[in-house]
Amino acid sequence: MRTTFRGLKKALSALMLLSASLVLAAPVAAQSSIPQSLIDLQDAFRNVAKRVLPSVVEVLSTSVIHQTAPQFPNFPGFPNFPNTPEFRYFFGPNFQQQGPQPKTTEKVEGLGSGIMIRENGSTVYVLTNNHVVHGAQTIQITLNNGRKFEGKIVGTDPRRDLALVSFDAKSEASKIVLAQLGNSNDVQVGDWVLAIGNPLGLDFTVTHGIVSALGRHGGPNKDSMDTYIQTDAPINRGNSGGALVNLEGQVIGINTWIATPNGASVGLGFAIPINEAKVPIDEFIAHGKVTYGWLGALVSNLGETAARELGLANNKGSFIPSIFEGSPAQKAGILPGDFVTSINGAAIKNTDDLVQTIGDLPVGQQATFKLWRDGKELTKTVTIEARAKESLVDKMRLWPGLDVVNIDDTVRSQLDLKKSVQGVVVAQVEPNSTADVAGLKADDVIDKVNGHLVHNLGEFYRWFNSNPNEVNLSFVRQGVHLSIGMSP
Repeated sequence: MRTTFRGLKKALSALMLLSASLVLAAPVAAQSSIPQSLIDLQDAFRNVAKRVLPSVVEVLSTSVIHQTAPQFPNFPGFPNFPNTPEFRYFFGPNFQQQGPQPKTTEKVEGLGSGIMIRENGSTVYVLTNNHVVHGAQTIQITLNNGRKFEGKIVGTDPRRDLALVSFDAKSEASKIVLAQLGNSNDVQVGDWVLAIGNPLGLDFTVTHGIVSALGRHGGPNKDSMDTYIQTDAPINRGNSGGALVNLEGQVIGINTWIATPNGASVGLGFAIPINEAKVPIDEFIAHGKVTYGWLGALVSNLGETAARELGLANNKGSFIPSIFEGSPAQKAGILPGDFVTSINGAAIKNTDDLVQTIGDLPVGQQATFKLWRDGKELTKTVTIEARAKESLVDKMRLWPGLDVVNIDDTVRSQLDLKKSVQGVVVAQVEPNSTADVAGLKADDVIDKVNGHLVHNLGEFYRWFNSNPNEVNLSFVRQGVHLSIGMSP
């Protein structure tokens, strides 16, 4: 089929008109399909990324581990026996190595993130997590522009999982961009946040999400004093020490850990609030470490039933079952069984709240404690001391060093106690405590204290503290009645 020139000209003209109309219409269609609110949000994300990325760094730590390589006897045809569970199962767990044992050296690298927060001349300070640089022999700081510097640890704080690292920026000093630190007390659930760091070695990655919850406790550090900001912004290994920022480009948290069943992000990330992270910075620079306040007592939370037995209106506060000898608590007259409800006028919600409040108090400060004892509110003034080293605390005598619980239906069933048995049950005895040395054991049923029958926690502590010099306990162990005396 042939096409005439005139027909082709008409067809081309029509096609040109159609194309022109499409070109003119395309921008209008694209514009109308995207809500302005989304464009504004996109612009906000872009602006935050541009502002914060230059203040985030990559932290590469290197440790050298020296260890002895296993060496086993040689048998014909088997010159090198492996140190495997199967091998030890076959030959027995006490199979002895023979001959010289060669030493091996292994270099271990750890990758994390950090934020530049302060400078002094050409010295730049980077805030990161303690676990990112713990045990490092060398530290390398990489800026967003690719420049690398040797880092030095200024100070570490294992309890808060924070560390401060410095480097000499030299000729780059004028180009350093410091992060703007926000106020984490203003953060609310539902706020947009961006997480910036180096997840899985993918440097300077930006992810987004919201604040999922506030005041979370827990995590891999059992001694942690932190409460955490929870976010669903994707965080992975390598993000540790990086920035969690709001839409104003302010750092509101230090990304620290994730909860995950498989090692990858499942939307459960946790960041140290920046207000808590600010606390140790000056101490790092001045002393290289952080000094925490210390009360010198064991503390625990109470259930509602136990709180009622102690004559409390509710269980908001922190219970003190035992006290260290010579501690600030003992010097102030705090006794086992006391229940702390406020410190310096600030309400104490639970044990974590008390531990954090005490830790933040300056050493030497006199703190006012409101507490309940035997149904009455008391005020005690405690002079806060520096937290003792764990090795020293372990050697201090603990009074009395036991936890007791009421006998409810569950306890009665577990211990197979008859209905006629009354008293309180020893739930736990602390090793090397006064109670441990005296011979008390878990599951002992204490029915008398200083000659008085006891039926619940309130009565137990009332009579326990009635004689400041000696406590006599009558208890039942496996059907046998026994008694002991203890002195503080």
